[in-house]
Amino acid sequence: MTEKNKNKEGKNKEKDKKKKDKINRIKISSSQAEKSGEGMTYDEIQKQEKKDKKIKNLASLAIVLSGLFMGSLFIDVIELITKNGYSERALREAEVFELGDKTWVAYKEPAIQVDVLVVENEADCPNCNADEILVWMKKFIPTMVINEVKETSAEGRNMIEEYNLKTIPAFLFDLNIQESNFFNEEQVKEIFNKKEKKFVLSASSLGVPVGKYLEAPSENKNDIIIGKPDAQVKIVTFFDFQCPYSKLFYNTLKEARGEFSEEQLTLVFKNFPLDLYDQSFNASLVGRCAYQQGKFEPMADLLFEKQEEWSTSGDFKIFNQYSSRIGLDTKKFDECVNSSEMQNLIQKSIDQADVFGINNTPTVFIGKEILTDLFQKSDIVEAISERLE
Repeated sequence: MTEKNKNKEGKNKEKDKKKKDKINRIKISSSQAEKSGEGMTYDEIQKQEKKDKKIKNLASLAIVLSGLFMGSLFIDVIELITKNGYSERALREAEVFELGDKTWVAYKEPAIQVDVLVVENEADCPNCNADEILVWMKKFIPTMVINEVKETSAEGRNMIEEYNLKTIPAFLFDLNIQESNFFNEEQVKEIFNKKEKKFVLSASSLGVPVGKYLEAPSENKNDIIIGKPDAQVKIVTFFDFQCPYSKLFYNTLKEARGEFSEEQLTLVFKNFPLDLYDQSFNASLVGRCAYQQGKFEPMADLLFEKQEEWSTSGDFKIFNQYSSRIGLDTKKFDECVNSSEMQNLIQKSIDQADVFGINNTPTVFIGKEILTDLFQKSDIVEAISERLE
């Protein structure tokens, strides 16, 4: 066979093969059409196949898009194009990720809203700024979300009334604070007071300085009062018999008091025994029980005079000696110092100090103003005289 005939025979075989393949495809399509109960031409079958393929592609696209929109975070058209979206699954597994010029860190604690009561105008109260305190607290509670509330706003007035707030700044945490590691540290719970649906930070327990007092500590029938209740000026003092600064202020105040009449000045003493001292609470009991018998000043004079003696004795018996020295009824005195009622009165005074954010002694008020460094007679006389004018 010549080379030309061989080529011709090969071409004929290739044509026959293509015809057979085409006939087989038609048979398969016809078979599919017969199975579906439809008598379709070859062209109709081809069109149907294209249509089915398009539907399948659209269905696949719909599944992909729904997955993107349902399971992604910060997703939009631009992010789909630029491929900058973040899936929820990826974010859950990430501890740190960057976005633009920020680095985001993952925490296993919930977001904690903190309502901070602030003044309307910080220029009127420079010490009321809470920024420094919040920066410090953020180190321990990094998921805090700060909401500043002005004291003069409707929300601020409601906060003050509902939670009995006495000082600015004030910090109210939502219930999520219970889920934080900080809250569950040993003894930390003691610095929070739960009220309604909030936890109010105890400023005195944490040592947060008070910027402004919203009102003065009120006097009550259980306070130690020297002078007439309706005097023109009242000095309210939270004090501790074992505190050396309380001793200094008491003696100076006693001298200054001689410059005024009972109609002009009344002294109100509130017990605030500090945990710093061992005998503080016992001395508070002794002073109150002496007041019960009308001899507070003689006992206060003696306790401050002998402060070093009884504070280092570590024994209550020495107070019995003092009660005899100033002429108290010893039986009534013994009953008084051992009564739970008297102990509860001292605790109420401590609780009031806590509400007002007091954490040291002496803390002295004239009206809503707190007075500091009044250890000179002339300073106390001047402060009282200004208010009398």
